[in-house]
Amino acid sequence: MATFKEELIDILKRQLEVLEKLDSIAMEKTDIIMKDEIEKLKDLTVKEERLINEVANLELEREHLFDSWGMGKETSLSTIISNIPEGKEDLAKLGEKLFKILKDIEEKNETNNALIKDSLDWIEFNLNLMINVTTPPTYGNENKKSSLNNNLFDRKV
Repeated sequence: MATFKEELIDILKRQLEVLEKLDSIAMEKTDIIMKDEIEKLKDLTVKEERLINEVANLELEREHLFDSWGMGKETSLSTIISNIPEGKEDLAKLGEKLFKILKDIEEKNETNNALIKDSLDWIEFNLNLMINVTTPPTYGNENKKSSLNNNLFDRKV
């Protein structure tokens, strides 16, 4: 029978592997968003969703492990490390790697969200610009003959 530490290390290593794949996908998404390749983005999002579900399943496995060993589900890794009598280094290194990869993924996702927002703002700007070019003015001197000029460069932005 495996010890608590061995079982925990196994789960955390598997989580790290999946998180590394998610980190790679986040980097790929940045390139795809910048190239405006929507179909590739949809495919990558499906892969990302599968990996996220895998991480969630591993987290449930970790919670079950904690429960079976009489620990609270919210027990932190640092608390566990401080209570393990020997061999703390492996678990501490694994914890540091997990923390780093989660931070990297978070930063890449923030960048991707900003890129998507910028793209949506650009699309909205262009749509508004096209609508304003074809819309006649709604106010002005009624006695004056107005000529509708649909020239894009005559409008102020």
